[in-house]
Amino acid sequence: MHRFKAKGISSRVFSKPQWVNPKDRITQWNIVTGDKVAIIAGKDKDTIGEIKSVNRQTNTVIVEGKKLAKKHVPMQPGAPEGIIRKELPIHYSNVMLLHPDTQMPTKIERRKVEKTLEDGRTLAKWSRYVKGTDIEIPKPVRKYNDQSGEELFTTLPEDASAVTYQLDLTQPPFPADLVKELRNPYKKRYA
Repeated sequence: MHRFKAKGISSRVFSKPQWVNPKDRITQWNIVTGDKVAIIAGKDKDTIGEIKSVNRQTNTVIVEGKKLAKKHVPMQPGAPEGIIRKELPIHYSNVMLLHPDTQMPTKIERRKVEKTLEDGRTLAKWSRYVKGTDIEIPKPVRKYNDQSGEELFTTLPEDASAVTYQLDLTQPPFPADLVKELRNPYKKRYA
């Protein structure tokens, strides 16, 4: 847990997660990061939030800004008063996805949808639908804050494919002094 000290966070903030028997783990998850869900049980009952993270090992989700708890930690830059408010995990069964049109909690079902591409191949994927209807619940697009779309293609294809290194076998790839420095001076040399 010492790896968090460098970030200015006490290691006591991150407690050990509760163990769940592998046979009791949920195998088909319908809730993913970024989904809007309604909390149906607990102290934040009847509120709506966004899924921040999903833990498939413990069958829990963390909803942004919900089920906040105060954690007392030593005085540090991240918590000047010594108190941190953090979100605690909520069990998977205590949240429900929202209907895309009415924004009400709804039951869902998974269906295998086959799509035919232009080249004739069929692509099968699982989709989420409101139970008993043909209304699809779309999966949220992932948010990446580190870079925008333009930065992905800043190098021109001609520049990337240009040959900039010419192999020359007449001399070693390293300078001679560096090779002498890297050699073991205690190794026996046979003449």
